[in-house]
Amino acid sequence: MAATRTRRLLPARWLRARTTTAPAPPQPSSPQQQQEMARRLPAAARDEESVERNIPSSYILEGRPPPSESAPNMYDSFEEPTLELTAHICADSLRQSTHEQMRAVGGRLRLLDELETGTITADSAANVFATATEGEKHVCLFWSALLKLPNLLKPLVEAGADPHHFDALGLSPLHVAAFSGSVECASYLLNCGVDPNYRPRCSTPLQCAAFGNSVRVANLLIGRGASVHTAVCRELRTSVLHKSVNCEGGLLHCAVRANAVECLKLFISHGVDVNSIEPGGTNAIHLAADLGMLDCLKILLDTPGADPNVRTRVGDRESTALHFAADGGFVECVDLLISKGADASLKNHRGSTALHMAARCSSLECVESLLRKGNADPNAKDHDMRTSLHAAIGKSDCSCDIIETLISWGANVNQKDEYGFTPLHLAALDGLSACVETLIYHGADVTTRSKKGNSALNVIARKTPASLAMITRKLDCAITLHHSQTSNREVELELDFRSILQHCYPREISYLNTFVDEGQKEVLLHPLCSAFLYIKWEKIRKYYVARLFLSFIFVLCLTLYVLTALAHNCYNGSKDMEETIQEQELCQKQSILGDLLRKNPFVIEMQWWVLAGITIFEIFRKVYGIAGYSTVKQYLMQSENIIEWFVIVSVFLISYIYTNITYTWQNHVGAFAVLAGWTNLMMMIGQLPVFGTYVAMYQKVQKEFAKLLMAYSCILIGFTISFCVIFPDSSSFANPFMGFITVLTMMIGELNLDLLLNEPDGNDPPVLLEFSAQITYVLFLMFVTVVLMNLLVGIAVHDIQGLRKTAGLSKLVRQTKLISYMELALFNGYLPKCLLKILHSSALVSPQAYRVVLSVKPLNPSEKRLPKDIMMAAYDIAKMRKQYGHTISSSGSTTGAYSCFKKYENNNDSGYKEYGYSGLGTLHARLDETSENVRQLTQEVRELKKLISAQQLVIQQALASAMDR
Repeated sequence: MAATRTRRLLPARWLRARTTTAPAPPQPSSPQQQQEMARRLPAAARDEESVERNIPSSYILEGRPPPSESAPNMYDSFEEPTLELTAHICADSLRQSTHEQMRAVGGRLRLLDELETGTITADSAANVFATATEGEKHVCLFWSALLKLPNLLKPLVEAGADPHHFDALGLSPLHVAAFSGSVECASYLLNCGVDPNYRPRCSTPLQCAAFGNSVRVANLLIGRGASVHTAVCRELRTSVLHKSVNCEGGLLHCAVRANAVECLKLFISHGVDVNSIEPGGTNAIHLAADLGMLDCLKILLDTPGADPNVRTRVGDRESTALHFAADGGFVECVDLLISKGADASLKNHRGSTALHMAARCSSLECVESLLRKGNADPNAKDHDMRTSLHAAIGKSDCSCDIIETLISWGANVNQKDEYGFTPLHLAALDGLSACVETLIYHGADVTTRSKKGNSALNVIARKTPASLAMITRKLDCAITLHHSQTSNREVELELDFRSILQHCYPREISYLNTFVDEGQKEVLLHPLCSAFLYIKWEKIRKYYVARLFLSFIFVLCLTLYVLTALAHNCYNGSKDMEETIQEQELCQKQSILGDLLRKNPFVIEMQWWVLAGITIFEIFRKVYGIAGYSTVKQYLMQSENIIEWFVIVSVFLISYIYTNITYTWQNHVGAFAVLAGWTNLMMMIGQLPVFGTYVAMYQKVQKEFAKLLMAYSCILIGFTISFCVIFPDSSSFANPFMGFITVLTMMIGELNLDLLLNEPDGNDPPVLLEFSAQITYVLFLMFVTVVLMNLLVGIAVHDIQGLRKTAGLSKLVRQTKLISYMELALFNGYLPKCLLKILHSSALVSPQAYRVVLSVKPLNPSEKRLPKDIMMAAYDIAKMRKQYGHTISSSGSTTGAYSCFKKYENNNDSGYKEYGYSGLGTLHARLDETSENVRQLTQEVRELKKLISAQQLVIQQALASAMDR
């Protein structure tokens, strides 16, 4: 017998790899060695002791560890080995153990070979073993019992071999005789006084009979008094800790592990309880389900009183047999358990159902059986809020089929786990493009974000960029073309916006805005997206115009106040208001405004209070807008918000009401506030699609100039210092700061030749200084005014030309960002319900549902609901799909989704070039064919494996029967 340390009985395929045991260690020849070996073999004792003391052993966490978005395989299982002991006996291990024992005692291996070949007979045994050592006699007795040589046992015993001798693992000749199925050998050893319950270490002879499926020997042992209920180790009898250890059920475990059906029936007929839990925490039903022993499982469940829902008891871990069978992928065992009353809704200690386990091990048959026969809930969540759809994400060939099966049974494709990850996140992080495309096809939201803020689209773009083509396919499928019911010649084009709206209500633009934020803005060029943006802008434009008008009133009031109260100091808080007003040019009598202010000095105070009222309204608007951002950092990253808050704060800084007087520093604050207000107003106007291109050009040139200024700032500083040294008496270069401003002015061609002329006092400068000034001035003309300015103009013009080429896409991007900003303000959830209802009806494309279909007539000249270019682009896509018969059913498979575009993409890949997906059609078509071939080959290999396993089982049964005979 050999022992191996494994994890718990989950999953079975891990355990099956370790059912054959390692060679037995050598038999110690001296008492000291026996004591040392006893200290080296505490495994079973430690396991039983841990159970007796209720010490929880370490175990594998079925749940996956907290995900790290930087790791592609973040959801790989984390396995931790346990201290649970699993033991099994096989002929090879016993043979190898015997040879190791002979070597350990220094014996002759030739004796073992002669016994096996029959060279040593009963007649010659006395002479051969007369000169053998004691150790050799013990090992030869052990070997003869294993080889079923009953005629050699008596000579060996008479020569001095001890029938009670056992090896390091506690196996005596009676144990191996029971394993080999030799009734004669077992009967002789029992007659020699060996106890039928003899258990030096871990196993009894009855357990060894179960491992060998030796039902005749088992009957003999039971008839001689072997107990089927208790099996206490001899070494542990003196231990107080183990007096109450219950080993009931051990026989059933041994029989199940060896698939000993006849022995299993025998033990059950003698009263062994099939529901009894071993100290390890499992019973025979769990083991049979985990190993996929269908015949044994059927016998156990057919026993009256058998409970298919009994749970394991290993510390705080609880699982049922259905969990084990599902995790091993044994569909026959799953079906049997369900038919016997197993509950598919029960959860283990991690909150996982059997459906989680079946999906994780990629067993499509088990998944279908649990859903169809077990009524399993596909949306059941474990302790980490993961569903079976999360567990189905994997590299297996049938992972996509499992995903489709779960979704067809109602699994939520966008369910988030504890960390905010959807199945689409997991598939993308692992680089599983097939799973990604399957999930997208079945409605997975690519814009959903994890708790860390990473969208699924971002992960897909980094890990599986080719899968982005599936998004375009879905958009294409939302455009359909059919003949009008009123006229056969006129066609109707239907644009279904469900794929855009179904994940983002009421912020309808957030779906497309995510594409812009993640750098996938080319999707806006798709006719369906362009049409939606056009309709959405028509709905929301009035709100932006109203906001623009209010901002204009605010900036205008601020400008009037700064001009009258600060710039010309028409109000300075003095008592003689009329005298003060008359001192200012703007406030003089002949000025219309001055006449107004002279006759009505309270007008300035009215301007302030009106400005303060509008400012308070702006404060409420800005505070209300903060709720539309996910974080404060995101709010502060918007330059528009910073500028507007600066203007708002400036209004209160330039007020006179605190001291009834204005100060000079307030003029400077007011000047910058007015500049910032009008600049922000220009940026707001630039967000309008009609003016957006021009403002974008301005911003582009501004950025390029800033970069060039930083790149060439050193040479500008050099010329500034040179001019300050050469022209120290010039007011233009009185100090470096004024000199730098003069140099910037000279860059644009405003050259001051007076610098090179004689000094105003008539004193001629030194010839050398005059020569240096001329040389420096010429170098400045060449390197700065000519070269640098022409370079700046060339780069700016080039960028503007590029901007004009992408003006259409830039317009859509600005339109998307503008609508997104407006929706943040309108639908952040703090408005009254009555007002929200009005906004929904007036600002949403689909106020009542997540689905809206627009039907237009692209060939009708009177059709004005969409721009002509958008309608014709959509018409071309729909016509091409209709021409090749491309249709996608909502209940179709991923293969169907690919075939929908196979012909179209193979012959018309150019249709996707403007979206950046050219050439993907042929690639996906080849991948589909290859995947189908691989799937067929995999199925054939599975069938061959099943056939080979069945043949091996038949051969083993035939050999066992022959050995019994």
